Amino acid sequence: MNAARVIVRGLGNVGQDAIRMISEKSTLTLVGAIDVDPAKVGIDSGELCGLPANGVLVSDDTDAILATAADVVLDYSPTLRDDEGGFGPSAEEVCRSLRAKKNVITTIPLYFLGATAPELYAKLDTCAKENGVTFLPTGLLPGAYASYIPMVLAGIMGHVDSVVVASGEDDQLNTSSWVTVFGYGADPTTFPADRLKAGIVSYYVSAVHEMGARLGLTFDEVRSTHEVFTAPQDLHPVWGTVAEGTIYGHRFIMSGIVDGQAVVTLRYVHRICADVVPEPAIEEAIDIQGLPGLLHTEIKGMMPFDNGYVTSVAPTVNVIPQVLAAAPGYRQAMDLPVVVPIL
Repeated sequence: MNAARVIVRGLGNVGQDAIRMISEKSTLTLVGAIDVDPAKVGIDSGELCGLPANGVLVSDDTDAILATAADVVLDYSPTLRDDEGGFGPSAEEVCRSLRAKKNVITTIPLYFLGATAPELYAKLDTCAKENGVTFLPTGLLPGAYASYIPMVLAGIMGHVDSVVVASGEDDQLNTSSWVTVFGYGADPTTFPADRLKAGIVSYYVSAVHEMGARLGLTFDEVRSTHEVFTAPQDLHPVWGTVAEGTIYGHRFIMSGIVDGQAVVTLRYVHRICADVVPEPAIEEAIDIQGLPGLLHTEIKGMMPFDNGYVTSVAPTVNVIPQVLAAAPGYRQAMDLPVVVPIL
């Protein structure tokens, strides 16, 4: 069997981790690398990622790279939003790859759109089917943690009454540009907390909807809350100082409600310097209540302190064989054969 030919689009921390993983897989071959950063264009993509040269130069000519012979595009490009905060422009960029007759796997938050954005779902599904390819959004958190793993665990329950998925990350070593959205070091009285809440919910709430759908639940509503935490002392992440009294943490809670009770909850913390200030705690646990009782599962290292990108990338790489074998259209990982490590 020939190795699957892969294009990586978006060579930030996540895309670079993907190239490193691909280089270790005998069943995958990197054939294209796309990024718009002038500092990266023209550089050997292997050398960009700290590897030996692989002969695949980074290009900003998306259409030219999409015209090459490839089986799948791994899309880690930045999200694009419209004036209402929706991800329509991101969906259009995905369709660009689908129209080039390339299967697409992405971490862009176009996840479980049938529940959250039916029109975008229909657009992506139709585009994929018309071009005979598959589109798979793997979700965020990373997607394996919510909602893939909780629903696999729920398979050993007689029935499920409630699910709580808790996770988070410590950003004190995170130099990605998107970390600025959390306003670490900002004045809490002027920080646009409502805007941040809306953005985070739009990223993650699809996992709540999918878990509810997989459990056969119809929510009366989905509630979301956001708490902002201020530093009790000066803190020192690698990228600067966060002064006492300024923002150093956030806790987001999204819950599907039935008869006034939260039946599916995602609790997520973004913060810095957890080794110095313990609250808000970053939990790494899945709690499923039902028959025969409480199933409590802790998964340590899902968002590792020094590199939280690997566990977002790995599901997109390991699912490539399932995507290439899937029927054309918009697919969810739970509807495909189980994802296992590939060689």
